[in-house]
Amino acid sequence: MRYYISSAAPYISDIGSFFDDFFTSGTSSRKFPPVDIYETQEGYAIEAEIAGYGDDDIRVSVKDGTLTISSTETLKDRIQKRREARSIISSEIATPQFSRSFSLPEDADRNAIEAESRNGILTIRIPKVVRKDPGRIEIKIGK
Repeated sequence: MRYYISSAAPYISDIGSFFDDFFTSGTSSRKFPPVDIYETQEGYAIEAEIAGYGDDDIRVSVKDGTLTISSTETLKDRIQKRREARSIISSEIATPQFSRSFSLPEDADRNAIEAESRNGILTIRIPKVVRKDPGRIEIKIGK
């Protein structure tokens, strides 16, 4: 739904589109979930807003240094399942199919990534590779 924020009254031509937007059970124009990404001393974290998606609807994968979050079901599939389960009067909640990718940093431990979903937020934890300090290394000079 579009909101008009203005101190002046909308033009007559805008009124029709306002009511169309207001009364139409449209879907969000957002194609992928918004994310917060942050770094700690131990690693990185990605938090994605996935409200409306079940744990079985979301996939998290890593390939060639790229982490991808995606949904496995299209909006059309979800609506069909809802219709089969009950008689829908109105359907305004949109959970479109999406795919979002992130390049992993060089120090990411790709084999230790963990993900959990709670209260509509998917949290992906990416630990940093623990590098041992080799200490002092003697290098011999050859002649």
